Amino acid sequence: MKCTHNTLTHLLGAWDRLEVVGINPDNHKSILTSTLVNCRNDFGKRQVKVAIEYRLEEGGARNAPYIYAFLVMYDHNGHRRSVIKNGSWGCHGEDMMEFKLWFAKKLGYANEVQEQRIEDEQDRITEFLS
Repeated sequence: MKCTHNTLTHLLGAWDRLEVVGINPDNHKSILTSTLVNCRNDFGKRQVKVAIEYRLEEGGARNAPYIYAFLVMYDHNGHRRSVIKNGSWGCHGEDMMEFKLWFAKKLGYANEVQEQRIEDEQDRITEFLS
């Protein structure tokens, strides 16, 4: 995977532009976003769902733990696809703590948004059935 960012901080700044809408129902460690992007062949923009995920791995040259952070997009049929450019980063050492703090903050906000969305939907259903 290719990355045009030269530091984790720079990459996470780019990922901050993704609009958090909740938690991926299939994975509690997956932050779901929905973002408007320009279309190549169509006029205007369209919504794209992208999940921010990570996994902790052991290994590497020094057999030290590291975090592999990555983005997963969902196509029109709901299939998971890798985000090729600027979609992944391997973290070790101090980068691991930076990523964990960033992810925890995003995950907390995602949980708040998710709960609010659920409450709003329940209120709309109650109103409809009244």
